[in-house]
Amino acid sequence: MSFKRILAVGAHPDDVELGCSGTLLRMMQEGADVDIVVCRDDNAPKPSVWRDRETMQKEYQKAEKLIGVRFNILKNPITEDGRPVFEHNSTFVKMLDDIVQSTKYDLVITHSPGDHHQDHQNTFSVVNSALRRYQGEFWLMEGGPYSNKNQQFKPNVFVDISKQIDKKIELISCYDSYFSDILLHNIKGLAAYRGQMLNAKYAEAFECKWRTI
Repeated sequence: MSFKRILAVGAHPDDVELGCSGTLLRMMQEGADVDIVVCRDDNAPKPSVWRDRETMQKEYQKAEKLIGVRFNILKNPITEDGRPVFEHNSTFVKMLDDIVQSTKYDLVITHSPGDHHQDHQNTFSVVNSALRRYQGEFWLMEGGPYSNKNQQFKPNVFVDISKQIDKKIELISCYDSYFSDILLHNIKGLAAYRGQMLNAKYAEAFECKWRTI
């Protein structure tokens, strides 16, 4: 498995860290260039019902520094009460289309449409539409804790991240206003479970949606 240019697209800051950061870290160590897009703008006045803007900015900026990739955060329309709006529509498809066409990516990774978070579902739909002319591999990631009710996710690619698991957990821990010790334990447990497919300690699972070469 060898990729030179990788695009990872998450709905929010923390999604890429959850779903594929171990794989990105490994591939970066093997010489790949990685771009990360975040579809929902957490710089909005009220980015979340749970966390304030300043906290969220501080957390994702810490993660950016740790992984060594600056996030490309899309600009969203704002509701009257200051919340960002992200939808599957032609505006956002055009944004992603421009990003995909700007660089010759050989691997694109995003959410599974079976995730039960609506922003994840919209992100998949936008990315899937933007890839209509794309030539390469398209993977769906497993973003527990959000994917534990996902009945559509059918993993067929497993990446050994035994050497990257500690940094993956460190990356997720950047969002300490949200992820508890129990969640971190369970995320690491999922990686241990997926590692069984490779006879490895830890792995990340993906569904290769399609491949064009």
